[in-house]
Amino acid sequence: MQAHFQLNAALLAAAWLLAGAAAAAPPAATPAAAATQIRIDAAQQIALGVRLAAVRAAASIDVELPARATLPASQQTVVAAPVAGVIRQLRVGVGDRVKAGDALAELDSAELAQLQREYADARNHAALARSQRERDAALAREGLIAERRLQQAQAGERDALALLRQRALALRQAGADTALDGAARLRAPRAGVVVRALVLPGQRVDAAAPLFQIASGDALQLEIDATPQQAAAFAPGAAVTVPAWQARGVLVAKAPALAGGQRVLLRARLDDPGTLLPGAEVQARLQRAAPAGSWAVPPGALTESGAQPALLVRNADGFRIVPVTVLARLPDAVLVRGALHAGDQVASHGVVALRAAAGEVAP
Repeated sequence: MQAHFQLNAALLAAAWLLAGAAAAAPPAATPAAAATQIRIDAAQQIALGVRLAAVRAAASIDVELPARATLPASQQTVVAAPVAGVIRQLRVGVGDRVKAGDALAELDSAELAQLQREYADARNHAALARSQRERDAALAREGLIAERRLQQAQAGERDALALLRQRALALRQAGADTALDGAARLRAPRAGVVVRALVLPGQRVDAAAPLFQIASGDALQLEIDATPQQAAAFAPGAAVTVPAWQARGVLVAKAPALAGGQRVLLRARLDDPGTLLPGAEVQARLQRAAPAGSWAVPPGALTESGAQPALLVRNADGFRIVPVTVLARLPDAVLVRGALHAGDQVASHGVVALRAAAGEVAP
């Protein structure tokens, strides 16, 4: 009986001690608190190599991208060889300004001689058909032949004239005249400046081989290479400049499909080309106004909280985890929107080590 009393007393004493310890212990952190705060002191921050960077309000989105200065396709003309042959003489060179109809080059071709002979045959056939029609018309007026024979003569003349026009068109397109010399004189189809000459005298060329490129205007455009993320940050109307060449313009189009290297091609019209020349490889700067409430932070500051982008913002107890929305990813910064304020400092280096030390899963 006495032993049973002593056992009950011991159990009551242990229960009292456990209750007292529970009352003295601080309350456990709630899951919500653990998800929004990382407690760490200054010494631990230094040991982990954590560095801070101040957030800054973003007034604009600026990014520099590689680009090429080109001529708009609507202002370019390529003069090609009408037939196979040999270049006899060049009349113009790169940089020469030409008017529509000016001679560019002369070409010798056996194929042209064949076209000229066919034209001569068609011209003789048309002359015979005309004579036959005139003779049959005179005989028909005298009643010596049937009307049907005159109609056949008239149809023959029409066919001969159609063939003659066809042969004449072939000669005109080849740049040749009716002389049996096998020579073509290539002429400028429009006024402009010769920007490329692709042949030399004595060179043999195939039919349709490009010989000259003529630009008919002074307008230039930029073809800009961007990643899909960079392209998404800009829309037609964004300002474009090339500071090194004093050129400025505006973004006018965005390719609907990816080009080589998984890049998006952007096209900008240059309203002021400055000193820029066609073919130049440049760095183009794109700029647009940032949405209200945008902040710029270093790329290394961005982490994740769950499945949402987040920043670690320094406060008195360590770092507060602040979810954000990413607006644009630029080469030297990330533009975000979230519960940030001027003067806030975020962890920009050592973010992974900081989260690992706090028991967080690294992004």
